[in-house]
Amino acid sequence: MTWVTETDFVNSFVNLMYFEKNQKRYYYKIWREVNTGFGKPDVVVIEYKPEILESRINFIHSKIPPLSTKAAYAMSYLSSRRWVSTEKLGNFLLCSRSQLRSLVEELTDRGLVRTNGHLIKANPKSEILAVNRLWVFEAKLFQWKTAIEQAERHLWFTKDSYVLMPSEKKSLIDLISLECKKRGIGLSFFNEQSGLETVIHSAETGLKNSPILWMINEKLLEEFK
Repeated sequence: MTWVTETDFVNSFVNLMYFEKNQKRYYYKIWREVNTGFGKPDVVVIEYKPEILESRINFIHSKIPPLSTKAAYAMSYLSSRRWVSTEKLGNFLLCSRSQLRSLVEELTDRGLVRTNGHLIKANPKSEILAVNRLWVFEAKLFQWKTAIEQAERHLWFTKDSYVLMPSEKKSLIDLISLECKKRGIGLSFFNEQSGLETVIHSAETGLKNSPILWMINEKLLEEFK
């Protein structure tokens, strides 16, 4: 099939992903145009653990607003450390005392942290982090160099970043594959007849601890409600 626009191409791909993921035993969400602060990937496929969302659901009051950007940065900082003084956290985030109090309250209301006097610590990831894996796809019909640049940019928050294109001639596939390998990103081709074919896997796989990870995690929880 020949797609007229990239939107049509992405729509077909997303429809296939919904079908394929529904056949598997894992749980998935597929989001479009997620704002990461450094670009908007065309497709983000999120594998998640529903049992963690279920266990946390009672912590979320219906009137709690979305996770703030500072709170997401705080979780990225705290989740890789043991007990930290609130003063040190405030210095890292460049928060005033009043802002820090509000931030700690926000994280506590969501059940993300525990406190002990002037100390704060993220709860175990096994209890609060529902996201298990993130795949990011940057889709282009023709402009593969642009797609590679954009896909490489997403490596700051996920190891599974891919260029997605329609099927191409072998000579062009070899050229694109070589450049993707250099950048550490994956390459997949898609058409409605043969489905999705991944010719190059990303150099690494798995999650990266980042503010975006925690934003996605908490948005999942809000949607789960």
